[in-house]
Parts: sequence; structure tokens; C-alpha cells
Amino acid sequence: MLFWRYLKDYLLSYTYKNNQVFLVSFPKTGRTWLSYMLDQIEAKSGKEINYLKTHDFSEIVIESGKKQNPSLIFKYVKRYFYRRAKVIFLVRDPRDVIVSHFHQITKRTKKPMYFSSISEFVRHETFGFNRIIQFYNLWYNQRKISKDFFLVKYEELKNNGENELKKIFNFLEINIEEKIIREVYNKSSATKMRNKELVNKLSGFNDFGKEINHLKVRKAKVGSYLDELSQSDINYCNYLLQNLQGFKYYK
Repeated sequence: MLFWRYLKDYLLSYTYKNNQVFLVSFPKTGRTWLSYMLDQIEAKSGKEINYLKTHDFSEIVIESGKKQNPSLIFKYVKRYFYRRAKVIFLVRDPRDVIVSHFHQITKRTKKPMYFSSISEFVRHETFGFNRIIQFYNLWYNQRKISKDFFLVKYEELKNNGENELKKIFNFLEINIEEKIIREVYNKSSATKMRNKELVNKLSGFNDFGKEINHLKVRKAKVGSYLDELSQSDINYCNYLLQNLQGFKYYK
């Protein structure tokens, strides 16, 4: 069974061009922000980036309300589909991810999921914190299957975004003027994007209300889990973080 699945993925890798760029991430790791900046830089520079975005089957429920089984990705662990691709892999502190993801699936979808508390969601066997660890471990162990792999940390984008964007374009072998990168980064802060969302000036976002936890661009704060998780939840997450095989700076 696995042989045929992997053969299928191997053959499907020929459905996209050689060196196709994929931006791969777990939901709520900052992909909206990064892709917004990439799109703005593309528009201002006239340089085609031509990248595809994917959560690689790790989503539980999307804004349309469609649900899927996020465990399927762990059934077929070899990522042969990406073997001819250049992969930009975006990571974020899993503790911040789980908080943001909780608000996403309980408030920003046409068919919200229900959990009695964020603590229940954190500990959920299928949807909870451990799924993020599994996703990171899967990609850490499979990172060499892709033709080229580049890791981007959300925290570095926040702290030194201009430099991180330069690194991304160096990886893509696309020459972009520094002034364009600086201009786009300065105009793409969470506050400025949130203000645009509040007046419906961010395209492609469904409107689920203007209360902070209903917004696509929510807090975007590094370490926000400290404000929203109980000490018991934090201890539970920190315990599971010990299972992180790569990207260990979050331990």
C-alpha cells in the first residue's frame, strides 16, 4: 500500500515544473504574513516569484467549513511529492501556534469546531499540541527529499525581517532591491495589516467579525501563549517539546 502511495507522489512531482517553489507550513505559523510580503515585493519589483502555498494536509478545518483528517499526513511520511521542488519551510513556536490555531478553528470558519476550553484543545489526541510536534518532526526528517530546503523562523521574521527576506530571495536566486524589501516590510507590520483587515482592505479574507480573536491577523505576538495558556497547559506543552527532533530552539 505504501509503495503505491509513494509511487503516486513520485509521479505527481512531475505535474509541476522543476524547481517549483513551495511555501510549506503548519496552520497559524505566520504564512499569511509572509506570503503577503512576498506578493507585495513581487508586485513592486516586477520579479516573478511563482510560489505555491500549502499546509501539506495538516489542516483540521478551513474557512469554508470543510474538514479533513489531519492524521493522514502521518500515515504517508515520505514527502516524495516535493522531490523536485524548492521548499521554504516556515516554523513558529508551537506554543504560540496552538493558541492561534485554537482561535482559528473555533471562530474563523463557517462551521466552527467546539472545545470546552483551550486546555481541552491543547491535549486533544488528534488535534492538539502533539500534532504540531509530529508535523515538525516529519518535515525535519524529510527535509532532504526536496531538491532544496530553506528554513524560516517566524520569530526571526519579527525580530530581523528585512534580513530574513533577503535570505529568502537569495535562496530563490532572485535579486530584489533592498529599498523594496525595506519598504514592504515596514508597511506589513501586524498592526498595519490588522487595521486594513478591520476596514476590509485585505483581499482574500473572509469576514468573521471584528473582535480580535475573530480576525485573521490576530495578535501576532511572540510568546503570546504566556498570556492565554494556564501554567498546567504550558507545563504539558513543554513536556511534549522534549520530543522535538529538529528545530530545537523552541525547547
